Amino acid sequence: FFFEPRSTTMRTTRAVLFSATRLTRQLDGRKLFPENAFRFFKGPDDSFGDGNIPHQISLTLTRQDEFLLKQEPVVAITMRTQEGEMGIMAGHEYAIEQLAPGVLELEYEGDKKEKYAISGGFAHINDNGVVDINTVEAVPLEEFDAAKLTAAMDEARVQAASGDEMTRVQGEIALEFYEPLDAALKSSN
Repeated sequence: FFFEPRSTTMRTTRAVLFSATRLTRQLDGRKLFPENAFRFFKGPDDSFGDGNIPHQISLTLTRQDEFLLKQEPVVAITMRTQEGEMGIMAGHEYAIEQLAPGVLELEYEGDKKEKYAISGGFAHINDNGVVDINTVEAVPLEEFDAAKLTAAMDEARVQAASGDEMTRVQGEIALEFYEPLDAALKSSN
């Protein structure tokens, strides 16, 4: 198992490959992790491990240290992450996602939808239908004034075109939040 390779990188690579090969031989058909190794919370229908997918998501939405929704049943969630837009339905695989500024859309039974403007945060998605979303700011979309948003976007565009680096960056950050919010407001009217 131990040998003297020419470099530390080669030694590490060979040791990892050897360890992985030895481990798979030792398993001999057995699973590496228990069936439900990554389950942390019990949800409303905690039966995903036996093949049954819950029909709804149990959503908890918090803003800093305030509950906006607590174990609210929803059908689907659409959110912006650092990698792009993401949809979640019951039975989604386990994931932790960093949220980007934008719009969080919740869909309830009966085609009722609710939208929140968020400034970022994290989503903890469990495979048993439980989703926890923690944000710094989350404001219902209907509380925004479209005229004030348009004025703020115009000001941010002027800042983004500035020659001063600090002013330009502040404008770009503001536009990163305002543009998806503006699109969501236009689509909801």
